[in-house]
Amino acid sequence: MPRALPLPHADLAADPELLAILRACADPVRLSILRLLAEDAFGVQELCRMLELGQPNLSHHLKLLSEAGLVHAHRDGTHTFYRRALVAAERPEAAVQHSLLAALDADALPPALERRRSAVFEARAERSRAFFARHADAFDRNRDLIAAPEHYLPVLAELLPERAGRALEIGPGPGEFLTELAQRFTEVVALDASPEMLERARRHCQEAGLTGVTLIAAELPDASEGLADAKLAPRFDAVICAMVLHHTPDPAAMLARCGSWLRPGGVLLIAELCPHTQDWVADACGDVWRGFDPEQLSRWAQAAGLTDDARQFLAQRNGFRIQLRRFLLSEN
Repeated sequence: MPRALPLPHADLAADPELLAILRACADPVRLSILRLLAEDAFGVQELCRMLELGQPNLSHHLKLLSEAGLVHAHRDGTHTFYRRALVAAERPEAAVQHSLLAALDADALPPALERRRSAVFEARAERSRAFFARHADAFDRNRDLIAAPEHYLPVLAELLPERAGRALEIGPGPGEFLTELAQRFTEVVALDASPEMLERARRHCQEAGLTGVTLIAAELPDASEGLADAKLAPRFDAVICAMVLHHTPDPAAMLARCGSWLRPGGVLLIAELCPHTQDWVADACGDVWRGFDPEQLSRWAQAAGLTDDARQFLAQRNGFRIQLRRFLLSEN
């Protein structure tokens, strides 16, 4: 049976903005676009591949969705990425828009579309892995042009529990934060998908004489999937993901996976760039994304069952800003 959509005002049938929304949604291709954009932004070519459409055809659909206020376009270097527009609660047609999107999100993507979406994510991940394989030695120099670790890691450390049992760091890079974690936690596990960067972290641990630190070369799975390495069980008191999300193909899924490894009452710490328009970082540092809106991170965390607990913002060199966030997993 079709889902009933609430109409809060009788005169909405004559509202041109409501009519634009309904017309834009009256097409299966445009509904598929909205479903794909539920938790991620995609470039035009990526959408063409997933939907198996030519660019002129896709552009027509995106234009109608944009005019209806359902999607938002933003420039990212030489590319244009599309994401869902936020539902403005003060607009009279907001209830209808929210209900339409909720109805779309209630069902899983068709298997063929999900496979093509996964292929897009894998292509993004491969580009990131290739970058770090080529530029691991130059990474520190390029990273310091954006945000030197000594400028934000001490502040991030203030958000950690004073003393706890187990911590998991995703993407430790050269390993600077592992020293702080090893002093606070009895056991520390670090995962990195780049063997080159993990080797640098391993050398750091050896030179610093750190004990209780286990390094694993792997992508982070969801906790429900598990991992062959027993060091990932049981769950963790703290998970740290510092300057990693902007390198990942699917940041919403990565944040959710980080949260899935927390024990009840555990904390997830995120250090991330705020939105910026400096295109050179893609070539210099292998960034997939040009930062994230703070409220977008909050929405992703909420969807993962986490509570927004604390945030700080730090101005960095060359016009960049970093957001330091702490999210909690309920004890219940």
